[in-house]
Amino acid sequence: MGEKGILSPFTVVTSVLTGSFFPLLGSFFAIIFTGHVYWEGVILTAFGGFMAHYFLAHTIHDLVHSKIEKRVTMSKRTLKILLAVTLVILLSIAIYLSIKCGWPVLVFSIIGAIVCMYAEGLLHHESQMAFGAMFLVIGSFYVQAGYPDGVSSAISLGVKPWIELIFLSLFAFFSQYGWLLFYRLDDYNWSKEIKNRSIILTKLGLVFLVMVFVVHTLM
Repeated sequence: MGEKGILSPFTVVTSVLTGSFFPLLGSFFAIIFTGHVYWEGVILTAFGGFMAHYFLAHTIHDLVHSKIEKRVTMSKRTLKILLAVTLVILLSIAIYLSIKCGWPVLVFSIIGAIVCMYAEGLLHHESQMAFGAMFLVIGSFYVQAGYPDGVSSAISLGVKPWIELIFLSLFAFFSQYGWLLFYRLDDYNWSKEIKNRSIILTKLGLVFLVMVFVVHTLM
């Protein structure tokens, strides 16, 4: 579990937890308001989230970082093939769900794909993967809200669910941001300042989670 790289058990486990469960959070939260379950959307967003977080993010990451540090990974040729296949699959899922649920799916998918490009020379900041978690929640919520009539179905939910969604997505953002700072403590020479900042950011997510229930109860 101490190794880095696409073949590390740690990478697989964290990719399942982040890539799949943030979309599940958004999907099942949306079901509270829609009154129906679009199971195809639940499955595809969870699968797509895992693909983006595991295959897209870590093929790029390993291609760049294998020059910097030792990683448990594959050959560069295999990583490039895997990256190409992943892009085709993710684009297919995004287009299919856009047809079913409306054009915003494609927008959220593009944003999610861009922030997953976490590597030296591309984007390389802890906050970008936190934005990825945030948009996994928002995108999967929209898929449920936009089914079956697209944007009109999503609008028909009213304002309150979207306010609650913003707070829920901020919970995802700060919990992921804090975790990523913990993950990179060795890059910061085990700085106590960075460690404490990570603790505060992670705990800050709880404030926004509470706000979800405050709005749900009082509005």
